[in-house]
Amino acid sequence: MERGYTERNIFDTSRPHRTARQLKKMNYEAALAYIEGFIDYERSPDFSRQTRLYNLNRISLLLKRLGNPHDRLRVIHIAGSKGKGSTAALVASVLTHAGYKTGLFTSPHLITPRERCRIDNALISEAEVALYIDKIKPAIEVVSASEFGRVSFFEIYTALAFAYFADMATDFAVIEVGLGGRLDATNVVTPVTTVITPIGLEHTAILGETYTEIAGEKAEIIKEGCPVALAPQHPEARTVFERLAKKRNAPIVEVKTHRTVSKSTRGDVEPDRRTSAARLLLNTEGVPVAQQFDIETDSESYPQLAMPLLGHHQFVNASTAIAAIECLKQVGYSIPKTSVYAGFKNLKWRGRIQPIMASPLVVLDGAHSPVSMEALCQTLRESFRYDQAIFIVSIMKDKNLTTIGNIVSNTANTVIATEVSDNPRVTSAETIRDAWAGVCKKITACPNPEKAIGQALAAASPTDLICITGSLYLVGQALEIFKSNFSAKDSIGILLF
Repeated sequence: MERGYTERNIFDTSRPHRTARQLKKMNYEAALAYIEGFIDYERSPDFSRQTRLYNLNRISLLLKRLGNPHDRLRVIHIAGSKGKGSTAALVASVLTHAGYKTGLFTSPHLITPRERCRIDNALISEAEVALYIDKIKPAIEVVSASEFGRVSFFEIYTALAFAYFADMATDFAVIEVGLGGRLDATNVVTPVTTVITPIGLEHTAILGETYTEIAGEKAEIIKEGCPVALAPQHPEARTVFERLAKKRNAPIVEVKTHRTVSKSTRGDVEPDRRTSAARLLLNTEGVPVAQQFDIETDSESYPQLAMPLLGHHQFVNASTAIAAIECLKQVGYSIPKTSVYAGFKNLKWRGRIQPIMASPLVVLDGAHSPVSMEALCQTLRESFRYDQAIFIVSIMKDKNLTTIGNIVSNTANTVIATEVSDNPRVTSAETIRDAWAGVCKKITACPNPEKAIGQALAAASPTDLICITGSLYLVGQALEIFKSNFSAKDSIGILLF
């Protein structure tokens, strides 16, 4: 059993009765091996529209054979290019603290696939994964033999989550879109609220090459009469969302979080009246571990909100989560203000500008696009104190390698290029080194992540920064490496193993 997570008692009397015979049908390892036998487009080296067989036919047929469990869920459906996972985690945490039994479905995972499916922050147990795969396996086999083709890895986890949340009688299910929106496997739900986080130029081979095209794919989670919590957007994307929301009578709720530049010759920055500067909260070793800020909506004010996520981009995600809560309140759900504070403060969400060691300062972040890398680098420069910055980076093949390298070069004094283990989508360490050699001050290649981390720790002084980034897959491996090699006394208190 993985450490650091809450295990559920599968014989809890509040859950459907399961016999010992049922639990023995398939063990956890066999269930994972079965799922791994299906196409995992998250790890596919040919990450394109054609290979994905992009449609909703398979998931619809699969769910129909399972009794359409998604129709029994109150769904908060979240799409976007950046911040989907953090926004989903914040919304789920608030609802849990408001007393609602809340399911959360996200992807990808850091260490264990069980992270994808949780209720009130407790991961689905190994026994339950085995039980549900055993339960839905016959339907998977029938659908995979149909005219629509073989079921995918993500579709299996989507069906598992819907069935699990429905059986557990959750009050809400916070569902993060896997990719896009229009034809994502999750887009079979009828939500009570939809949420759209900021849009960027990502997965262009699948979603389109402009903000308008990508927004058009994401916008299709908007449903008739269902309120939309909308994050700040590029003007082209915003036009798409506003047009479709109006067409579908879906009211837009937003909390403005941007700052506008004054037209004065001095170029002063005038904060929006509902925006305040974040204040860093430090742990006992002087390391920033949280931020505090004020948010005001049209109907409510939230002064001195605190959450253990750093960076202005996380402030945007927090504001979007607040907008989602406002949507739910507008349609009649009771969510006390105190639950918002508690849900934010007690959030457990790893791998997002997460400090795990104080001396040298080691920070993990899954930044994998130019925009997210820019946000990471800006936060490191503004929030942390250090002398030299050593970056350990792994990048997937479908990412903009050149642009990311240019961004990293402005912050990193040294780069160690590495590569995530056992992932066919990964760019080789040597390719990263060669591509960035002309822009980075000092760059070497070390394909083994554990050795790369060892090299960085050996080279760093106590006042230096080591940032491990470029992929959530690398962040997950780094967490495992630190868990195996360092005791609690070596790491700062927020290390969540």
